[in-house]
Amino acid sequence: MARRQISNKLATRLAILLTLALAPLGLIAVYSEHASWKARKETSDTMLILRTIDSVTGQRALLESAMQSARALTSQVVETLEEPESCSEMLADFVSAARLFSFAGFIETDGPMRCVSSGEPRNLGSLEGFDRAMAEPLPYFTFQQIGLVTGEAVIVASWPVYRENEQLGRLTISISRTMLDLLSTNPDPDIAPKAAVLLNHRGEILTGSGLTDGAALLPPHERLQALISQRSGVYRATGEDGRERVVTVAQLTPSQLYVLGTWEAVAESPGLAPDIARFGFPVMMWIASVGVVMMSIHYLVVRHLRQINSQLRRFALGNRDDFQRLPESAPTELQEIDSTFSKMARLIARDEHELEEALREKTVLLREVHHRVKNNLQLIASILNLQIRRLKHPDARLILKGVQSRVRALASIHRMLYEETRVSNIDATSFLDRIMQDTRALASPGKQGLDIECQFDPVSLPAEKIIPAALLFSEALTNAIKYATPSTGSQSPKVTCGIRAKDGLAELWVRNSLTEPAPETAREGLGRELMTAFAAQIGAELDVGGVSDDAGHGWEMYLRLPDAGLNPRTATEGRAL
Repeated sequence: MARRQISNKLATRLAILLTLALAPLGLIAVYSEHASWKARKETSDTMLILRTIDSVTGQRALLESAMQSARALTSQVVETLEEPESCSEMLADFVSAARLFSFAGFIETDGPMRCVSSGEPRNLGSLEGFDRAMAEPLPYFTFQQIGLVTGEAVIVASWPVYRENEQLGRLTISISRTMLDLLSTNPDPDIAPKAAVLLNHRGEILTGSGLTDGAALLPPHERLQALISQRSGVYRATGEDGRERVVTVAQLTPSQLYVLGTWEAVAESPGLAPDIARFGFPVMMWIASVGVVMMSIHYLVVRHLRQINSQLRRFALGNRDDFQRLPESAPTELQEIDSTFSKMARLIARDEHELEEALREKTVLLREVHHRVKNNLQLIASILNLQIRRLKHPDARLILKGVQSRVRALASIHRMLYEETRVSNIDATSFLDRIMQDTRALASPGKQGLDIECQFDPVSLPAEKIIPAALLFSEALTNAIKYATPSTGSQSPKVTCGIRAKDGLAELWVRNSLTEPAPETAREGLGRELMTAFAAQIGAELDVGGVSDDAGHGWEMYLRLPDAGLNPRTATEGRAL
């Protein structure tokens, strides 16, 4: 419920509308910033890759020169292959003239190496990994910590030698690590990578710079293989020392030679990270716009609406004091609403006053009617009393006493109506209690030991039903007292009565105790006819007759009356007489 109230507030709806209105501008700004950031990132990545390539320019040139030389020598090797001495002399002349390479030799597919630039011919077929190296169909580079001929660390450029689609072997040219170090450049440390290494197609390290800590700056071998498979790009990877760094990868020679550079993450170019401030501009613009609009709405509308609402609430709670008008700075539309409400409140207050005066006059008139009816009924009862004194016949006197009793009950009801302050829904509890008191007082002297217990719950009844219900109760209570006798095991007669509200109905009951079961004649007589007539007049359900249960024998009247309600005033409960 609270969530719904928040969503229905004017400020919330305006914030939603402003968000929708500014959404296209925000999307354009975000897209523009993303495109700009992407362009800057691509430029920065390209710059890092170029710097990485520049850091190994000399070494790259020497290695590529060795591979191209191996390719160029393959034709001469094929021509002189049948003359190993001529082949070896040719390779020796090449190495001597180049002065960059330490060794050149041809390895046949089955292992013999008879054509060499220096040293004695030998067989390499028994070496570990020979078959795998010979099976490679493409040129490649390898690194040997101890060269088989030179005895020093070398990088070997290997080129396959074919004759009419038949592989004869591989021509290898060795480059000493010392020569590579002499040709390596010393780039500016401010713009060069922390470490730069040359890798072959298997991800094996050939040579590099900045590796004073060994391979700790580089990612693990499996990660190296995955990176060179991407050929070119800028990535993040964790080195062997556990620190995350920026890694640049570039392919120098397709499927042969790669370069990998590592950069400290803190030294990463700003272009690699998006400009959060520029990305947040649409959000800040939305917040500022919503804030300005909400402050404006509060100053121009909401605070005045709250004042009008406060006046409306006071008026609804019955406060009819003069209302505080809106200030002249309020918008004209709200001033018109405030003026209209003030006029309406004055008209309603005037009409309420007139209605209250009319209601008061009608109430006074109705009470006067009840008072006059009560006086007339008391006069009739007095006349009946005079007539009873003149009669000598007992039956006639008894009949007139019954009529007098009913007239007095009706007069008592009108007296209570005259004393009642409310005439719409009347407290039935006080009515029934007064009737029970009067009926008990008029009981015959032989019933002085009578025990009466009544349970009256707070119940209210409409004014048009209270009189028939009260007369019916008086008739039932009079009959119950008149014919009550002690029940089995009791020394005095007992009468119980009560009323309660249940599910919109008023349940009214009267019961007496009997020594023997009630005769069939108890269902007949004038009292029964009167009670039936009263029940039909108010649309109630009536059950009258003898009962026998755990409480013993007795006679009972049970009435179910609709249109009843709880009365907030306290009624008499559990009064025993």
